[in-house]
Amino acid sequence: MIILGIDPGTTRIGWAILKTKKDNIVPVDYGCWELKEKEQEKRLLKISQNLNKAIKIYKPDFLALEKIFFFKNAKTVMSISEATGVIVLTAQKHKLPCIRLTPLEIKQNLIGYGRADKKDVQKFIQLVFSLKEIPKPDDTADALAVALAGINKINAKINTKDKR
Repeated sequence: MIILGIDPGTTRIGWAILKTKKDNIVPVDYGCWELKEKEQEKRLLKISQNLNKAIKIYKPDFLALEKIFFFKNAKTVMSISEATGVIVLTAQKHKLPCIRLTPLEIKQNLIGYGRADKKDVQKFIQLVFSLKEIPKPDDTADALAVALAGINKINAKINTKDKR
């Protein structure tokens, strides 16, 4: 199974490709799309273009997406919601199933504690994948966490069905 993890943002989008091999999960590629366009419409187009390219290159089976659930700044939440809409629409055009996870669910899934510190999750990602350092910027490490939590959620559903 190949999963594409996305950490949406307004000017940066973290992304990660993970692949399962037998009982092992390995990072294939990861990074951060820097959106330098000034107009939101052009940034949204760039998100779609980048996502289309990643889907064509890596051919993921699923997309795992961090779901925003609280923001103090209404302008920021609107921009991220627009970016999320473009991501979901692009995935649907490719018939790519989408798993949406809140930060609380991701932390609970990986660390076992939903209120874990962001740095704890980043250190966990570094250890799990035996990385020399925590991926930078934070959006990249977050995308790896989203992808890994997505795989774990899918595997949990599969295991639950197998036990029935």
